[in-house]
Amino acid sequence: MRRTWMGLLGAAALLMSACGPGGGAGCDPNGTGNLVVNVSGLPGGVSAKVSVTGPSGFNQNPTGSQTFTAIAAGTYTVTADKVANTDPLIRTAYSASVNSSPACVRNGQATTVNVSYTQIPTSNKLWMDNDNPPSGSSPLLGFAASLLSSTATQSPSVSAGTVNLRDLTFDKDGNLWGIGGTTADPNLVRYPASSLGSSGSKTRDRSINIGGFSCLPGPTRLAFDASGNLWVSIPCANKVVRVAAGQLEASGTVTPGVEITGLDAPEGLAFDASGNLWIANAGAARVVKFNASRLGASTSGPDLTIESKTPSPVITTLDANLLAFDASGNLWVMAFGANVFYRLTPTDQSGSGSKTLTPAIQVSVPVSAVLEGMAFDEGGGLWISYSAGTFARLSPAQLGTSSTSGSPTNPERIITSSSIGSAGGLALYPAPAGLPLFHKLP
Repeated sequence: MRRTWMGLLGAAALLMSACGPGGGAGCDPNGTGNLVVNVSGLPGGVSAKVSVTGPSGFNQNPTGSQTFTAIAAGTYTVTADKVANTDPLIRTAYSASVNSSPACVRNGQATTVNVSYTQIPTSNKLWMDNDNPPSGSSPLLGFAASLLSSTATQSPSVSAGTVNLRDLTFDKDGNLWGIGGTTADPNLVRYPASSLGSSGSKTRDRSINIGGFSCLPGPTRLAFDASGNLWVSIPCANKVVRVAAGQLEASGTVTPGVEITGLDAPEGLAFDASGNLWIANAGAARVVKFNASRLGASTSGPDLTIESKTPSPVITTLDANLLAFDASGNLWVMAFGANVFYRLTPTDQSGSGSKTLTPAIQVSVPVSAVLEGMAFDEGGGLWISYSAGTFARLSPAQLGTSSTSGSPTNPERIITSSSIGSAGGLALYPAPAGLPLFHKLP
C-alpha cells in the first residue's frame, strides 16, 4: 500500500510539472493554444516594445496588449525593451518587467504573460552637479522638463544628498555616474536610478577608485563609449583612461586596461557616431581625435589635431574645454576663457595630421557666465551652466548665428533657482535619439 501511494504521488508531481506555467522540457509541443500578452503601465500614445518568440520560427513584436490565437503549443519567450514618449526637451523613459517567461502554451488552453512598464525615475529631467550648494540644498539637482519651457525661477524636482560631484553622466538604464568632487570621495560613484525619484540623502551602490595616478585633483570628466566602457580624463596626469564595463560591476580599485598618454591637461570627452574619441586637450588649446580602431590598447599621438582661431581683426587661438556632438554630427567646443561655443562641422573634423581653421559659427555668451557644463536636448537646444544660481538654454537659431564678446548672445531662456550655488556638469536622461551617447534611446 505504501509503495502504491508513493507511486501515485510521483505521478501527480510529474503531471503538475507538465502543467506548470513555465516552458521547458515539461511543455507538451502537441496541439495549439492561445498566448495572452498583457501590457500595462504606459501612458496613451506610447507604444510598448515587446518581442515574442517560439516554435517553428514564431516571432512577433506587439506594441500593446495582444492575444495570439491557435498558435503551436510549446515554449514561448517574451522580452520587452525600454521605451520613451515624445517631448520637445527631455523624454520620459519606461523600463519593463516580464513575468512567466518562458511561458508554456498548451493544447486547448490560454497562457497569460504580463509585461509591466514603470517610469525610470531619472528620466524627463535635466541633472546637474551643484557646486557650493546653498544651505539646505544638495550636491545633485534634477529639474523636470516641465519646469524648463521658458525663463523662470524654479525649485528643483529632486535635491539629492550625494557626495560632491565634479562631473556626471548616465548609463543605458538611467543610473547616474559621477566623479567624486573631493579627495575624500571615490574617483567614480554610481547612484541607482531607482533611488533618484525623490529628494533626500542617497546611498551610492558603486564606489570605484582608479589606480595608476597620484596627482591632484584627479579625474575631471567622463564619457561612456558604445560598449559601456567609461572613459575618464585626468588632467593632472596628462592622460585619459578606460575603465572597462566589467570593472564597473562592483566597487573597489581598478587598473585601467587602456591609457591614452602624451596629452596636455585633457578635459572634455566625446565619442562620435563612428566610435572615434574626441578629447579637449585643454592645456594645448586643441581638439584631438583618436580613431576607434586604436582604442583597444594603450596609445599616444592623436590621428587629428585641430587648432581653432577667432576671426579677424583680432585673431587668437580658442580654448578647448568641453565637447558635445549635436544631431547633425557637428562637434561643439566650449572655450572657457573666452566664454565661446564654437562649431566644428563634419568637414572640419575630416582628415588627419594637424589643421588650423576658423570655425564658421562662434557664439559668445556674456562674461558673467561660468561655463562648466553643456548638453543638447531633443529640440536641438544647448543647455549650459551659466552665472551663479542659474543655467540656461541656447536655442537652435542662436546656435546658427555667430556673436562677439562686444555683442554677446543672451540665452533664449534662463532658469534661476535659490537651490543652485554654481551649476557644474549637465546631463539629460535619456539622451536624444540622434546623439552618439551611450544613454540615448531610439
